[in-house]
Amino acid sequence: MAPPENLLAEGKFILEKTGPILSMAQGDEMNFFNRIPSWLVDIFRIALLGEIYPNIRAIAVGYCDNGSVLIRYYLDREPTDFDLESIEIVATNLDALDGKEQCIDKIDVQCIHSTSLKRDLESLSGFVYSRYEFSDD
Repeated sequence: MAPPENLLAEGKFILEKTGPILSMAQGDEMNFFNRIPSWLVDIFRIALLGEIYPNIRAIAVGYCDNGSVLIRYYLDREPTDFDLESIEIVATNLDALDGKEQCIDKIDVQCIHSTSLKRDLESLSGFVYSRYEFSDD
């Protein structure tokens, strides 16, 4: 299923997990924990294997105690179909690795083009990936 054109044009789209299938949905504001739980960091180490490529500046994750997770790619260019496919794979991997004790009920994803300094990027609950960027500042 292709993302709606208006969301793709804005560089954002959201997938909502409904059972074993991911589908498009508008996201609501979530109140994230101020850090990523260690069990979720461990799962992301596996879920991201093979999905890190040069155009990804950073990957932020938001986690709520209601089982909601937001995965956000910060890209150095406008999102493409390749980025959308990659983040869907990460979400699917995360869903497959979800343990019985740590239930993930909803997975939202966003791809955002940003030229902001990394220190100005919204970290949500924390970053699970950040590429090295040299700055003269």
